[in-house]
Amino acid sequence: MPPLTPQITLTANLQSILAGAETGGSLRITLCGSGPIIPSVPGTCVLADATIPQKVGPQVGATPISVTLYGNDVIEPGPDITFYEIAVLDDEDNVIQSGNFRFDGTQTIDLSDAAQIVAPYGFWLGFLKVVGCTGAVPGTHYAAPGAKQIIAVMYNQGILDPTDWSAVGAAITLNFATLLGDKINALVVI
Repeated sequence: MPPLTPQITLTANLQSILAGAETGGSLRITLCGSGPIIPSVPGTCVLADATIPQKVGPQVGATPISVTLYGNDVIEPGPDITFYEIAVLDDEDNVIQSGNFRFDGTQTIDLSDAAQIVAPYGFWLGFLKVVGCTGAVPGTHYAAPGAKQIIAVMYNQGILDPTDWSAVGAAITLNFATLLGDKINALVVI
């Protein structure tokens, strides 16, 4: 297979809320989501600067910033596990706004038209909460009040292996019985 070249062209025209060009503004682009795996484009390259924010710009006059990127569909781990965090910087490199984006295929994308993705875990991190579970101790059945989704279950402050429990909605079933004095909590999306 021949080496791949970046197929995403990202452009951004930075303007002031007062309708003038934001001369001196830049973008900061960071490849995220690879976890402990070294990101690569198989058969082409290892992405040596992945997870390190890369500054693109500054914008000069009304000329939009333009950069080429590898699509998230060709980056390993993947496809579509990684994503780009793109921040808009002012002329002093302060972050003004940021968002997460995933780009696939061969495209020219204007940042003002790009669809942002939800945080990498499928929910906004502000909706995470640790809740005390209700249920009989000793027992195997518990409820996480207000939970829309259960992310993890904690037994006496330690996180349980996912094979030690199951959940449907806010209901938790343990694969073992708790003992008198034990405490069950859950990390949930509310």
